[in-house]
Amino acid sequence: MFAMPLSLIALIPSVFVEYREGQIFLVVFDILALLVVGFITLSRRLTLYFRKITVAITIALVAVVLTASLGSFSMGCIYLFSLSVFAALQFEDRLAYGSIAVNLLICLGFGIVINYNLLDIPITHSVTFSHWVIYSSNFLFMDLVVVTLIRQILNGLQRTMRKEALLFSNLQKELAERKRLNVSLKDSEEHYKTLFFQSPSPKLIFDMDTLQFLQVNKAAVRNYNYTEQEFLSMKLSDIHPDEKIEEMLHHLSAPVNYNDVLPAYTTQHLAKHGKRIHAEITRSDIRFEGRQARMIVATDISQLVSHTDAIRKQNDKLKEIAHMQSHVIRLPLTRIMSLSGLINDELSEQADPQLLRYLNISVNDLDEAVKKIVHHSEEIMAEINAEDMR
Repeated sequence: MFAMPLSLIALIPSVFVEYREGQIFLVVFDILALLVVGFITLSRRLTLYFRKITVAITIALVAVVLTASLGSFSMGCIYLFSLSVFAALQFEDRLAYGSIAVNLLICLGFGIVINYNLLDIPITHSVTFSHWVIYSSNFLFMDLVVVTLIRQILNGLQRTMRKEALLFSNLQKELAERKRLNVSLKDSEEHYKTLFFQSPSPKLIFDMDTLQFLQVNKAAVRNYNYTEQEFLSMKLSDIHPDEKIEEMLHHLSAPVNYNDVLPAYTTQHLAKHGKRIHAEITRSDIRFEGRQARMIVATDISQLVSHTDAIRKQNDKLKEIAHMQSHVIRLPLTRIMSLSGLINDELSEQADPQLLRYLNISVNDLDEAVKKIVHHSEEIMAEINAEDMR
């Protein structure tokens, strides 16, 4: 389509000269060739491949007719060479090198006609067979070189384009995967932020080198009564009583792998205004904004400790009562039982036998009652001791 307007540069002077020389056949042929190429090129109902083949055949016919009619290989050589370039640019290797075979057949055909003078055409009178062999061999050599170079360049370009397309496709897949991972990472980050900040347990993150607090959640702010800004200006040692600093340093020196959780331990923390908090600490090492950090979960167990102390005091009282039952009460009873035995042995003839019998019955009943109380107290004491051991 681009070449059609430019073809007038060659068509107009050619038709003019051919008409003046009386070569009406060439004038008609040139015009028809241009019309055929124009019709085929602009006919969108035909497939592109069919249009390319038709244009190539038309170029070959133009070359043959011009060579035979003008009696010179120069014009035919131009169009045969353009046929090879066109085929090399527009078709695959098979058809590109096939154009060289077509040119070879055309050259052989004209060589046979010239050698044996088979047709009475201008080319047979103006070119000898030996000259034709020289023209044809040089033309075919250059034709083969040009077609080979074009195909190598195009094939290399196609391979490069395929590689680039493959790389682009892989890059698109990688970008899509990164986008998916970024979305997933963002969702996970939001999820963990929610778990951290909305957790009901106080959570604190501090730098392992400086002990400076890096992040705290709402529960920590609420439990310790410090604001978030106050926390971020403090260190881990600031929330420990002086007597617990050494214990804190001991637990900090314990090695732990990332994502591993060390066994919990209990300690005391200081809230704002000096309030002491009994805390159960679990901790694990993490990476926070490129730093080596540690996150601790400080569960407030102050009420549990108070409740445990109350139970321990109550157990101490129970132990004291059991001791009184087994020793303080038991000792007077033993004395009464001994006196009762002496009365029965020494004064049985002087005392009323019925009173002595009632006395023995009462003493024995009291002894049984005390034994039961002592036995029950011992069972309670055993349970208390076992609980203390747990």
